[in-house]
Amino acid sequence: MTDKAWKLLGFAIACGSAVWIAAADVQAAGTKTTVTTGTPVAGIDVYMDKYQENTKQKSGEETAGLTQDKMRIGTFRTIFSNLGVAIVEDSLNIRKEPKNDAEVVGKLRSHSGASVLSEENGWYKIKSGQITGYVCGQYLATGKEARAIAYYDMKLMLRVDTQTLRVRSQPNTDAQILGRIHEGETYRFLSGSKGWAQIEYKGKPAYAYVPEFATIAYTIPEAEINSDVRSQVVNYAVNFVGKPYRWGGTNPNTGADCSGFVQYVMEHAAGVQLDRTSRQQASEGEAVPASNMEPGDLLFYSSGSQIDHVAMYIGEGQIVHAANRRSGIKISTWNYRNPVTIRRVIP
Repeated sequence: MTDKAWKLLGFAIACGSAVWIAAADVQAAGTKTTVTTGTPVAGIDVYMDKYQENTKQKSGEETAGLTQDKMRIGTFRTIFSNLGVAIVEDSLNIRKEPKNDAEVVGKLRSHSGASVLSEENGWYKIKSGQITGYVCGQYLATGKEARAIAYYDMKLMLRVDTQTLRVRSQPNTDAQILGRIHEGETYRFLSGSKGWAQIEYKGKPAYAYVPEFATIAYTIPEAEINSDVRSQVVNYAVNFVGKPYRWGGTNPNTGADCSGFVQYVMEHAAGVQLDRTSRQQASEGEAVPASNMEPGDLLFYSSGSQIDHVAMYIGEGQIVHAANRRSGIKISTWNYRNPVTIRRVIP
């Protein structure tokens, strides 16, 4: 059978039809669908396995090369527990709270997938990739309808199976680093050779060295993190400049210490949960060099052998931090002291 035939087989078995709604955001007008929590994706593994087996037979040479390079080939058996699929023309906003004016934390592109966690007053709480939030129920297909779309629209994707991988401009370790991809994220897989995977990264081909660090399988894309998250975090943080420092405090509105301040800002502006103390926070996320700092990255300082202070980089060589009782929350230059480590906790 051809690839298209396999997709049509999955489409028919799903016993549902894809509904296309011409809307780009949850506030747009469109035909409403009944909001019901999706059922587990029964049988999707079996038919994805058959589809994958057919594909391997059709492209044995390429598949053999991937296997030799130790890139795992299979199906995503746990990627979605209750499948939901975005049915919009462009993208569906994922919001921090179940209301139209809540902060946007990510987007589901058309026919991207999510796990449905719960339903509340016409909104679905979902998890997709690294994002958990809410989408308007009328623009998310579930149950048989979602499975039909997934079967018909699945593409060959790479899923990251390790904490972080560098993405480069060319398939060699001397090439320019374009960015980093993280555990659980999926990207369109284009080709593979000698341990290097060519993927679609920010709309362009790029490369990651992935032997034993990734799985190649047919599935549908996941959510994209809102590109404005970093600026939102910074804008939120600097609003507290001038507020008091308070030892042990965790709310900058009434007073916070350095770690309580960044913990509060990250949770409320980006949905990122951090440990309580600067020493604990210094082991979270991934380390980045000062030359690659981005707004929202955290800088950790010490006065001796142990880390005792944390600040947030806000760009232009500056940080915002709960400095001390005398200064309160203020802006300083990032290298007023030499940081012990710089950590990236926003993916």
